[in-house]
Amino acid sequence: MTIRIWLATALAALTLSACEDATRHEDGNRAGIGGVAEMADDFAVGRSRAAPAPSPSPPPPAPGSAPADGVVERLIAYRYDYRFETPADTTPGLVERHQNACTQAGAQQCQIVSANIYDDGRGSISASVQLRASPAWVETFRSGLEAELETAGGRIQNQSQSADDLTSAIYDMEARLEAKRVLRTRLISLLERETASVEELVQVERELANVQGEIEGAEAQIRVMRGRVSMSALGLNYASRVEPVSPGAFDPLTSALTNVFRELAAGLANVITFIAGFAPWLLVIVPLFWLLSRWLRGLFKARREAKTAKAE
Repeated sequence: MTIRIWLATALAALTLSACEDATRHEDGNRAGIGGVAEMADDFAVGRSRAAPAPSPSPPPPAPGSAPADGVVERLIAYRYDYRFETPADTTPGLVERHQNACTQAGAQQCQIVSANIYDDGRGSISASVQLRASPAWVETFRSGLEAELETAGGRIQNQSQSADDLTSAIYDMEARLEAKRVLRTRLISLLERETASVEELVQVERELANVQGEIEGAEAQIRVMRGRVSMSALGLNYASRVEPVSPGAFDPLTSALTNVFRELAAGLANVITFIAGFAPWLLVIVPLFWLLSRWLRGLFKARREAKTAKAE
């Protein structure tokens, strides 16, 4: 039970130290965690004089910690977006040149995230290329972009730049990661004690597995955020101009004429369908009209003869 008390004390002290020092420099974090380690060692020594705890090795310095002079490096992830207007016949070649420039630079300098091109078959071509590249490569690429577009007969229609400051998030995550590494060292030292019971060892191993999972998750998040800082995002979007004499310029007129003939054909089809459905009824309706007309003529003739006889 004494190991449980010691473990709870160490967990509480380490958690409090990480929360209070998250916004400070990394040197302050290491000092606070070292103080907690000394307190934990003193507590362990006072708990059992017969089996002193082995002194753990000092934790490794956190990557990207603040410089000794107190100047914090700003960790900023940049994104650049461009929209080009280019002639349809030069758009595919321009897209291919930009992809080749990225590929030839190597994966350490530039990576193609996605690329697609769409041709509607009527003289209009659109494309999109998403890149991740080092800041130096991006600056070199941007410096010659305007001249390259002028040579291809296009222009930069729109461009934008955005930045995401990840300094606080990365340093805070690294401080918490260092605290968890210290805790892992303390837990490992507990497993090496010969006086611990099986129940206590199982509890320590369970807590050690949880801490190890949190460490690996934090390391993955830090790698992702630092990757965003080291490789800027670059979005290239291409839209071709539709020339006045291109085949697509007469599409509205062609569509209107097609609709006229379609409507005429549909009306004629309706008439034929009506005649085909009404024709069987003519075999009944025509004889009825013929009998009705004979009966009416006979009736009118009888009335005229009756009037003539009365007049005489």
